[in-house]
Amino acid sequence: MIYEKIEIDKDVDLIILPTNKFKTNYISVYMTRPLSREEVTKNALLPYVLNAGSNKYKDQVEISNRLDELYGASFGCGVSKSGERHITSFKMTLVNDLYLDEAIFEQGVEFLKEIILNPLVKDSKFDSNIVEVEKEKQIESIRSRINDKARYASERLIEEMCKDELYSIYDHGYEEDMEIINEANLYEFYKEFLATSKIHVVVSGEFDKQRVIDTIKDNFKFERGKVLPLLEEEYKKEVESIKYPIDNMNVVQGKLCLGFRNNIYYKDEDYYKLIMYSNVLGGGAHSKLFENVREKESLCYYIYSSVDKYKSLLTVSCGIEIKNYDRCKELIIKEMDDIKEGIISDDEFDNSKKALINGIKSMKDSIRTLSNFAFAQCSRNTLKTPDEIIDLINNVTKEDIINIAKKIKLDTVYFLRD
Repeated sequence: MIYEKIEIDKDVDLIILPTNKFKTNYISVYMTRPLSREEVTKNALLPYVLNAGSNKYKDQVEISNRLDELYGASFGCGVSKSGERHITSFKMTLVNDLYLDEAIFEQGVEFLKEIILNPLVKDSKFDSNIVEVEKEKQIESIRSRINDKARYASERLIEEMCKDELYSIYDHGYEEDMEIINEANLYEFYKEFLATSKIHVVVSGEFDKQRVIDTIKDNFKFERGKVLPLLEEEYKKEVESIKYPIDNMNVVQGKLCLGFRNNIYYKDEDYYKLIMYSNVLGGGAHSKLFENVREKESLCYYIYSSVDKYKSLLTVSCGIEIKNYDRCKELIIKEMDDIKEGIISDDEFDNSKKALINGIKSMKDSIRTLSNFAFAQCSRNTLKTPDEIIDLINNVTKEDIINIAKKIKLDTVYFLRD
């Protein structure tokens, strides 16, 4: 997979990812800002206000009709956090012109431009009804966090573990902020948002390169100001004492989450050794945690480990009977200690490597995943291809995993219980 990054304006990059594997083209627009408690709620609300109506497409009915006219094109928007960066995205899937009797690529880009750059505005304000409706939806979304207890517990672990760090900020915002957001100050924020965010436009699929460049340049003309710098996350932190936060809810199944610091920079080759370590520990049905804690001991309903790439964190999450808290925690630590001592079977090692490599290869089966991957690589200036990452993983040895295991320190044990 080969992708190319072209600067088309001040801190506006076009990423071109040619592939003839799909019958669709995929266009993504990413606006990236530093994660900030002061603006996170406005930032989270904004794409949904823009998506509710524009000057040309006044409401969801007109937007839906236009997508139908574009041969059933799909469109979505949202926010996420990547390390300590807050990312707003607008994404569109279009049937490739090669399979149609008319050219619709330009029309698709024009639709995106309308949603992003020509919102429904009167007297320097967004439509008040749209803002109020979207605020209520966002409040409901924030309140509904607790409905998915497993995800909620994982998020609460990070909030407690990184309490004094920007990474603890909830990327979908806070209910208490909604009171001070209105159609006027949100529009003022929108203008600042366009002027000061780092912008990437990613186009994936089969197309004429120059046509794509010209179309993007013609449509995406932003009034740019002083773009906010995107600094590297502070990833090194020593554990002074282990924290044991507990939340009480009306639950039958407890959620136990352990957070570990490892101080490994994501641009170092050690990062891929860490990924292998996590996969041996809790990456799937082949892993130590699944085989020994879930299957042999029957101590949990699910269990897995994962790595936060940019904050250098490793987490273990599981659902347990509340009475099994101590025993489950003890066995998780034992499995980690076993890796430290070199107790890794050939099957555990080989199956972990195969699972990782198959997962990377499967990216090529999804134009959306390929596009997200190209954005992640280009926005962080890592610029690796999937094949290069596979080579790095293939080079990981058992000894590498043992050495990584010695760097991992327990920081926080979070428990959601009755």
